This record gives sequence, C-alpha cells and structure tokens, in this order.
Amino acid sequence: MLFRQISAGDEQAFRSIFYLYKTQLFKVAIRLTKSKIVAEEIIQEVFLSLWVSREHLVKVEQPSSYLYRTLFNKVSSYLKKEANQERIIKAAMQAGQPASDPVRQLVEEHDTQRLIEQALVKLPSQQNIVYRLSRQQGLSNDEIASHLHVSQNTVKSHLSKAIWFIRTYLKNLAVVLLFLKDL
Repeated sequence: MLFRQISAGDEQAFRSIFYLYKTQLFKVAIRLTKSKIVAEEIIQEVFLSLWVSREHLVKVEQPSSYLYRTLFNKVSSYLKKEANQERIIKAAMQAGQPASDPVRQLVEEHDTQRLIEQALVKLPSQQNIVYRLSRQQGLSNDEIASHLHVSQNTVKSHLSKAIWFIRTYLKNLAVVLLFLKDL
C-alpha cells in the first residue's frame, strides 16, 4: 500500500517507509560493511534510489523484500569496488611502483585514462554510455537503468561487455608494447 502511494509521489508515505525500515536496514548494512559511515551512505543510496525509481514501485508486491534486495545490491557493489581497489593497490605495490613518486603516478594514471578513452571510442554507443555513467559518474545500475529507461539486466550486460572489451584492449596493447620493447 505504501509503495503504491510512494509511486504516486506521496512524500508522507516515503517518510513512513523510511522510518519503518531505516534502523533494520542500517543494522544489516553495518554488519556487512563493518563501517558505520559506509552503512549510513548505503542506506541513503537505498532510499534515494527508492524515491528516484518510485514509478516502478507499483509493481512491487513485497516492499520488505524489495528494500533488502536493494540493500544487498548496494552493499555488494560497494564490497566489489573495495576489493577491486585493494587488488589494484597490491598489484601496484608488487610492480614496484613507488608510492612516494606522485608525479610518476600522476603521469601513469593520465596515460591509463587516455588508453581507456581510446577503448571507449571503439565501444558501441550504449556500452559507452553505461560505462561512463557507472565508472565516471558513479551511478548505480538501478540509477542507470532508470536514467536510460532500460532494464537492470541490460545495464549489467552492457557494463560487463564494456569492461571485458576495455580489459582485453589494454591487455592486447600491453602485449604489443612488450613485444616492441624486446625488439
């Protein structure tokens, strides 16, 4: 009932859902992220995406399940980003990149970004747009789907294809550069 009211733009119904679920969702988020600050941010994202995508709430039959699924998706996305950042930092340290040389690091980041931009130009337009919205503007899959008026599965598909292409492009370029270096 409240979700139908929210889908019609009823702010009071939105407040009711917020106060009804925020504490429960926060407890789950803090248990999963081990961080009060991150849990608070994720809860804000959950309710923000709820409001932004409110026109789709008419179809939701179990509001509780919908909110928890949204929470788990947001937490999962956060944990994947954290794991990826840790992996990148470890790889950089293993490659012997000195963290104390900020100029070199800045140049390498600029070069990498330039190469990624070259790869993006070669992508189909929808994959390019989804990648930019996700990685450069930080939008969630829900937000991108709503913004582009496509399904979440379409967003996930475009994003995974774009990431696969960029990785392959960069790997192939690295192989070519290594080959040329050995000549």
